[in-house]
Amino acid sequence: MKVRVFTADSMQEVMAQVKGALGRDAIILHTRKIRQGGILGFFSKEKVEVTAGIDTSVAAILPETVAPSLEDTVVHSELANMRSLLEKVVSRMPKGSESSSVIELLTNNDIDANVAEKIINELPLDYVNLEVGSSELRQLIIDKIRTYFQSAEGIRIPENGRKVVAFLGPTGVGKTTTIAKLAANFAIQGGYQVVLVTADTYRISAVEQLKTYADIMGMPIHVVYDAHELKKVLDSNLDKQLVLIDTAGRSPHNNDQLDELKDLLQVDDTIEKYLVLSATTKYKDALDIVKKFSVCSPHKIIFTKIDETRNIGTIVNLLYQAPMSLSYVTTGQNVPDDIELVNPNKLAQLILRE
Repeated sequence: MKVRVFTADSMQEVMAQVKGALGRDAIILHTRKIRQGGILGFFSKEKVEVTAGIDTSVAAILPETVAPSLEDTVVHSELANMRSLLEKVVSRMPKGSESSSVIELLTNNDIDANVAEKIINELPLDYVNLEVGSSELRQLIIDKIRTYFQSAEGIRIPENGRKVVAFLGPTGVGKTTTIAKLAANFAIQGGYQVVLVTADTYRISAVEQLKTYADIMGMPIHVVYDAHELKKVLDSNLDKQLVLIDTAGRSPHNNDQLDELKDLLQVDDTIEKYLVLSATTKYKDALDIVKKFSVCSPHKIIFTKIDETRNIGTIVNLLYQAPMSLSYVTTGQNVPDDIELVNPNKLAQLILRE
């Protein structure tokens, strides 16, 4: 048997390839969805891969003088091999009703249909024997979702030297409040020397808000208007252990603003950049934000407003499409309490909370 693998954007396209290369008598041996392309794992495109074969047995090419017993042996051997392969493929296919019910369970929790299908395909085969609403099936799904969340890592201050962290993202996601929470945790609870810097000079209220927090916590704050001023502030605070930089919210559709932010953060290549996103953001909008802010090369991601949305399947969708290192989540407005390092197991359970 001649076997080939074909790849295309859709099942219709890949079947056309199979028919053109192997003819109408081709046999489909295996199909699956794969991801190709992208940059460093980001924004890859889903493809359909089909393994197909055509009978090229000795029976089809030997002259008529060959003994029938030999022909029968070859044909039977090929058919047996094909049957074995097909049985293996079919055994891994989920039952239709169970699969559709689980997809409905996931999509009802804001998980994209394509992501839901991937999750189902990676569940143990015996999941089809479990009831959709059972705790056993929910736990299987939670365990699978948890693998999407890489081990979370927060701000790590070195024993010698300092850490400089900048927070970036669109408007209204809660960057300033998040910075205040982290500043309080590191300064008051951790005992570190913390300095605040705000480059959010577009909004007077943002500057005043951060100044108020700085006064309450008794820590210095600097206001900078450009990259040159930021460089001077960083150079004058080499003795501090942690520098937290608040940047102005930027529209993902304004390339000039994003380039300006990129230039600002390039004054020091040791700056660790955290992209801040709201858990209430729609999946496609969140994906667009991640794509546009990638020009600034953020290292980690923070999700705010976990408490303001019922379903947080957007987080699963986003990390499936654009894998990033998780960091903190915020669960309210209280400073400094409502922030915590991501717990992958706890976050996965929130996806299917009742």
